[in-house]
Amino acid sequence: MKRLIPTLVLVLVCIGGFWYASSQDFFKEKKPEAPALVTVKKEDVASYTIKNGDTVIEMQQKDGKWAMTKPSPLPLNDYAPAAWVESFNGAKKEKTVDANPSDLTQFGLDKPKQEFTVNLAGGTANTLSVGDKTAVQGFYYAKFNSSPEVFQLSESTVNALAKNQTDFMEKSPVKLNYEQVRSLTVDWKGQAWTITKTEPDKKSYEAVWKLGDKEFKGADASQFLDKPAFLTSDQPAKKATEIKGLEKPELRMEIKEADASAGGKEISNVYVGAVEGDNVWIAKQGGEWAFAVPSASIQEVADLSKKEPVKPETPQGEAPKQEAPKEQK
Repeated sequence: MKRLIPTLVLVLVCIGGFWYASSQDFFKEKKPEAPALVTVKKEDVASYTIKNGDTVIEMQQKDGKWAMTKPSPLPLNDYAPAAWVESFNGAKKEKTVDANPSDLTQFGLDKPKQEFTVNLAGGTANTLSVGDKTAVQGFYYAKFNSSPEVFQLSESTVNALAKNQTDFMEKSPVKLNYEQVRSLTVDWKGQAWTITKTEPDKKSYEAVWKLGDKEFKGADASQFLDKPAFLTSDQPAKKATEIKGLEKPELRMEIKEADASAGGKEISNVYVGAVEGDNVWIAKQGGEWAFAVPSASIQEVADLSKKEPVKPETPQGEAPKQEAPKEQK
């Protein structure tokens, strides 16, 4: 009987393994992944359009540089225009609904509310039309180019393509290079402060910084650079010339940096801001664009002057030092 126990254990293990493999569909043949509807090279794209309801966005590429021509020009970030083309290449036909429908109205494709078109430099155009949502959650009805076939397209694909104008926009009004910064001055309605790097040869996080007569270690000083650097705008940028009050700004930021390309020569970049409602429109002096940032965010930057250096912690198990009592006369 004892000799049979190992055999029984092995049989039970095999049965358990077979049951687990069956439950995980290990023995079922996996369906091949649906191929992409089309694959275009980014460098071959002359333009593309995003139609989403009544809104149309048009992007054009020339000599490797992207520009927004509709609904209005904007300063673009470095990655979103080309990333959209990759999303277009990722569109796949999940399942055929009707290979040759007699009526597109039932799918919302007679007059599609969403259309995505990529125009190649050679003149070829590829259009993905998106209709109504399907009865199956997470999918839309769609068709591609002149083919009559209606198929399912995943909702995640549609969301990746149906971008807004500001999704392509550069949203940061203030630019700075942490390692090159030598000083930062902020003046917001007369509330002013300057933080200076006292050890310019050290990394920003290793150096000692000074705010007035207060000294901050690099890790603690980073907040003074982070706040301006992380300011963001969620509204379409405007031409700086359209903003009133920049000639007499209520906000002024001056960033002095060491220009690595000029042998460490110090350069200065100045940003100015004018209040409009609950926002401050910020533009770099001599720059083309102005960006709207909430006034509350600017106030947070100004209030950094009230920060106190972090005091060193008392080593664990050691009582804090106390001053000796003064002698009474």
